[in-house]
Amino acid sequence: MSAPGCPRTDDAASYVLRAMPDGEWELYQDHLARCASCAAKVAELGFVSDALLSGVPQLSAPPEIRDRVMAIVRAESELLLAAGHGADRTEPARRSLRSRLRSRLRSLRPLPAVALASVALAAGIGGGVLLSGGGGGGGGFTPRSFDAQVNAPGARAQVRLTSDGAKLQVSGMPPPPEGRIYQVWLDHGGDARRPAPTDALFSVRDGRASVDVPGDLDGVDAVLVTDEPLSGSSQPTRPPVITAPLA
Repeated sequence: MSAPGCPRTDDAASYVLRAMPDGEWELYQDHLARCASCAAKVAELGFVSDALLSGVPQLSAPPEIRDRVMAIVRAESELLLAAGHGADRTEPARRSLRSRLRSRLRSLRPLPAVALASVALAAGIGGGVLLSGGGGGGGGFTPRSFDAQVNAPGARAQVRLTSDGAKLQVSGMPPPPEGRIYQVWLDHGGDARRPAPTDALFSVRDGRASVDVPGDLDGVDAVLVTDEPLSGSSQPTRPPVITAPLA
C-alpha cells in the first residue's frame, strides 16, 4: 500500500472526470486498490461532484469551451508534476495554485457558475460538473496528421487535426529539465524565434503525452515545443525540441 502523501494523489481529479489519456484511467483504477491515500481523495472528489450535480441541471459545454477548460486542467496538473513531490502540500502553494487558476478562468467567461466549479474540482480544490460532448458534426472535414521533427534520440511526435481541434501526441520523449516544463507555440510566419505562445504546458509520463493545441490554426505554419520555466514564457527561451510543420 502506498504511503500517505502519495505523489499520484494529484491524478484523482482527472480520474473522477475521466480526463486521463488512453489506458491511464484503468492503470489508476488498479492503483486505487493499493493506495488508501488516493482512494480517499477520489472518494472526496466524487462526493463533492455528486452533491453539486444533484442540485443543478447538467449542462453541455460547447466543444471549444470544453477543450479550453480541459487544457487548463491538464496544464495545472503538469505544473504540479514538474514542480516535484510535495509542491502542493503547503498552504502558500495551494493559494498560489488557486490564484493562477482563477486568473485563467476569467478568460472563459461567460460560463455558468457550476461550470466554473467543475474546473476547481479538476484542479483538486473542490467542485464538479459534467463536461459532455457538444454533439456537433464534423461535416466534410478530413482528419490530417503531420509528423514532427524531434530533437531527442528515439522520440516521435505528431500533430493530428480533427473536426474537434488539434492534438499533439509524443512518445519516447525525455522529461523536461528539472524546474522546467514543455510549452506549445504557434509559428505563423516561418520564424521560430517569434512564435505565438499558448497556455498548453505539459510534461511526459513514461515518455508519452497527448496535448490539446489551443487557438486557431488558420495561417499557422508550424506547431513548436520548447522547454520553459514552470509558469511558461511569453517568448521562447530555448530552441524548439519539437517542430511540426503543418504542410
